[in-house]
Amino acid sequence: MKPRTSGDGYLNLGVARDEAVKKLSSRNPESLARNAAVTFEKQEGWLTLPFLNRLYRVAHPGGDVFDDGGGATPVYEATVILHYLVTADGSPLSGEWISYRHLPGGEIYTEPFRRRAVLPFLQAYGADPETFVRAAAALGGLRSEGSGIGMVIPVFPRVPVKFTLWPGDDELPASAAILFDSQASSYLPTEDYAHLPALVLKTMQQRSG
Repeated sequence: MKPRTSGDGYLNLGVARDEAVKKLSSRNPESLARNAAVTFEKQEGWLTLPFLNRLYRVAHPGGDVFDDGGGATPVYEATVILHYLVTADGSPLSGEWISYRHLPGGEIYTEPFRRRAVLPFLQAYGADPETFVRAAAALGGLRSEGSGIGMVIPVFPRVPVKFTLWPGDDELPASAAILFDSQASSYLPTEDYAHLPALVLKTMQQRSG
């Protein structure tokens, strides 16, 4: 699958959202909640889940998505939330990190992913890793082991994304990486992962601004 990037760019968002709602409405809500590690409130008919450290409610079977203030959710965020619910299959996360190119079909989008995700992350925080750590922590991020300054951000309950900076010095420029759990395809389509880091970065900047 080749991620589409033009215009309505990523997908035709309206069509993508409608397709996800159809899948949601045809599925058992208790099963959806179990696979996605979220809550189903049977009396109210809501699936409740955290997304970038905010709670959202999704009506079942209608598919309307509301934020924690009761407001309607923008179509891109709503589509990703719906995709998570209908894609999640309950597979245990591996704890092993892979690059975008190792996701199904990701090898054909490696360079655009670097330009659209990794480079903006590096430009935003490469010279200021302390601000990066604070911004990631505001989204529930936790420090990770290994080289560099890494933060694992729980985008969804079973979609961790690892952002890592290696600050530069007199000999080497700063560098960065964005990695996903090797079971990532069990929870979102590859196309969503192409665009998700930009949303995470934008949210980090807003919450730390």
